[in-house]
Order: sequence, then C-alpha cells, then structure tokens
Amino acid sequence: MGYMMKNKFPDKSFIIRQMKSGVVNFKFEKTNGELREMNATLVSSQIPPTHHKETNPNPHNSSEDLIVCWDVENVGWRSFKLSTLKEYNGQVMKV
Repeated sequence: MGYMMKNKFPDKSFIIRQMKSGVVNFKFEKTNGELREMNATLVSSQIPPTHHKETNPNPHNSSEDLIVCWDVENVGWRSFKLSTLKEYNGQVMKV
C-alpha cells in the first residue's frame, strides 16, 4: 500500500508511527538535488545498542518538516525533510 499520488504523502506522526513498528521505505531529494532511497526505522531492536539515543530523536517540539530516523542499510542516524519526500512506499518490514 503505497502513497504514490503526487505530493500526497502521510504526515510526520503517521510516518513516525510506522517507523516505530517496522522498517519503512521512501525516497527523498538530498540538498544537492540527488534522489536518495532509504529504509529507515525507529524500532530499538533494529538499532545497535551502542547507537541508542538517550532522548526521543523526534521530540514533539521539533520541526514539523524534519524527521530523524535510523538508516538500516547505512547503519547510522539520518534526517530528512518531509518537504523533500518524493516517494513513500510504507512499511516493508514489520518488527
């Protein structure tokens, strides 16, 4: 179940909820204009213990446009702006 309608993507809270229960796949435009695909999660069992954050990576008072997540392939914390989202494919793995 993808969100392929042009510029009609889920909101930040929906994406974060999906990341908290699995791995999601999406594409966004990097600041240099390059298209980047990412499989990302916020499930602690998918993040090495040495990389667990002490605080919520997406606090309620953070920018509505910014999402911080764990990049499963590149094994590191990454962030992207919701406004640069080009494709959202939803959960690809439930955890």
